Formats: sequence, C-alpha cells, structure tokens
Amino acid sequence: MTTETDQENARTHAIRPYALRAGKGWVYDMGAEFIVKLGERRQGRRFAVVEYATDQDEWPGHTHTTEDEGFYVLKGALTFRCGDDQFDVDEGGFVFLPGGIEHGYKIRGGKPAQLLIVTAPMPEGSPTVGWDGFVSDLESGAELRAPEQ
Repeated sequence: MTTETDQENARTHAIRPYALRAGKGWVYDMGAEFIVKLGERRQGRRFAVVEYATDQDEWPGHTHTTEDEGFYVLKGALTFRCGDDQFDVDEGGFVFLPGGIEHGYKIRGGKPAQLLIVTAPMPEGSPTVGWDGFVSDLESGAELRAPEQ
C-alpha cells in the first residue's frame, strides 16, 4: 500500500520536466561539440539524448559494452557499420546499433553530418548490463562549457 509519505517522497526526488530551445543543452567539448539534451548522470533515467555535428569519420569504430545506440540523421548522409552489417542512412533516416558490437560511420557527400543520438542501457540478460556509457563519460570527464535551459 502506498502511503501519503511515500507519494510525497517520490515527488520530492522526481526529475522535473523541462524544455530546451534548438541548439541548447549541456555543451561538452571533446574535439567535437556534444550537446546533451538528457544525460545519464544529471537528468537521465532510462535513456540519454545527445546532439552533435561532425565532419570526421569514426571508422573502423568502437564498441560500447554497456549501452545500445540509435542515430537519427538530422543533416547529411552517412554509412554506418555495425559488425559485418553496413547501412546507408540519409537525412531523416535512423539506425539502431546494439551494444557489444563494434560500430562506426563514414560521412558521405563531403558535408558535415548533424546527428541526434539516443543511448539506453543494455537489457537484463545481456553479457554486460549497466549504464555508464559514453554520455556518462562526457558528463564526468569532458569540459562543460555552459549549462543552458
């Protein structure tokens, strides 16, 4: 049975709703500007959202052991690789890359890409379960330039 005290406790510790204008968020510089819209450590719960623009390839790539990633291409065209699979994704397209598999991308067309990335912890029963992925690394290790609202 939920008591009034339990409900008040939940409200007190709940994350508050918020909205961000275009291009706003918590900005981290790691050679590229990452704009965290929803973080793993600060605001996050079950997923994180990051926006960034890049003119650099990530090929052959890297592996996340604790999280899955989804990329929505806001601008540009890329070829994503995940294990042995390759996907050409253009503006408005989306790709899902499960954790634990090496992945990366190449930019096509000679123009920078702008991406919206959603990360989520790998589910129970996965070889490595957890949270503490690349967004957490940004929040704990990169320079925060300006908190925005």
